[in-house]
Amino acid sequence: MSDWPIFVLTLPGDDDRRRPMLDALDRAGLSYQLFMGVDGRSGLPAEFEDFVDRDAAFARIGRQMSDGELACALSHRQIYQYIVTSDLPGAVILEDDGILQPGFADFVRSGDFRNVPMVLIDFAYGRAMPFRRIRVRDGELRRAAVQATMTSAYSCSREAAERLYETSTPVTHPADWPAKLYDLQAWLMVPRLVMHEVPGQRVSHLDQQRKAIAAGSQSPTRRKGSLMDRLRRRISVRVGREKGQR
Repeated sequence: MSDWPIFVLTLPGDDDRRRPMLDALDRAGLSYQLFMGVDGRSGLPAEFEDFVDRDAAFARIGRQMSDGELACALSHRQIYQYIVTSDLPGAVILEDDGILQPGFADFVRSGDFRNVPMVLIDFAYGRAMPFRRIRVRDGELRRAAVQATMTSAYSCSREAAERLYETSTPVTHPADWPAKLYDLQAWLMVPRLVMHEVPGQRVSHLDQQRKAIAAGSQSPTRRKGSLMDRLRRRISVRVGREKGQR
């Protein structure tokens, strides 16, 4: 699937962190490219400040975004830009700490993801439109009804990448997701073919920064969304999780 490359989003010096994923891709015989993201671990580099709007982010999500969150969103934005400017038909994007599950390699080789604008191969808090499903190798795709979270593994067509690039210019929202998944015609892969954590073992560059900001922040104002957003949520069904789970 060289026309839809696999990009592994990583940071300089994170050799040990990305090694398990690269080993798994190598064992599966899947080719990939490392995509070096924006490093916000020691603060957002000054040259990227022109590409973010911190005040608009506060107004949009009700709290300050950490430098790590901004850097993560910028990293995904750079991938969208690369897909568009390189005139690729699309790509599969993996964050370097994802854990590939059985069936991932077959799913990629099948090319089933290329038939829809976007597939969340991993996600949390998934909700889908009832009766909207597509059978694929080792599972099914369910049409995303409302926002899910996580950008650890997804496929993205050129058209979806263009829309995501536009809505993240400037960055005013975490990487997941600056545009509505329903409007992007995104689908959720069930079962998930990449997992983002093993209980008690997850290491995230963003967690500590998020906790520090949350400790000094007021609770954000909950946004109700449009009438159609609320209607879709009301009729949607949980997918890829049991009640109370992500």
